[in-house]
Amino acid sequence: MPYQLTIEERPTYVYAKATGERTPANALRFLEEAYGACVKSGRQALLLDMQLAGPTLNTTSVYQVISQRVPDGRNLRKIAYVDSSTGDSDMPHFAETVAVNRGVNVRLFPSLAAAEKWLLSGNG
Repeated sequence: MPYQLTIEERPTYVYAKATGERTPANALRFLEEAYGACVKSGRQALLLDMQLAGPTLNTTSVYQVISQRVPDGRNLRKIAYVDSSTGDSDMPHFAETVAVNRGVNVRLFPSLAAAEKWLLSGNG
């Protein structure tokens, strides 16, 4: 399945969904393009809906992808992240921890509804 990105500019945030093969290159591309959509639209909040398929990335790959994107991630007020595509719940939590420990205001959510609620709240 080829990589595909869907971007929706919502009133207060950008919604970005990626489908395709789970590779470090596709994960990196998704984060780059989603951030670019925020910059283009002037939005400071982002909802990432990662629906990439395939084997879970290893910790080194996740660490490298997140570390490369931290500088741009710090420029956003809030990033909500939903990864419904993985069978390994540890990797999304690891990605969140790597980003948070580097100053990115990102939170992992179990559903799009929960993520959107947080983005629209005045909290965090």
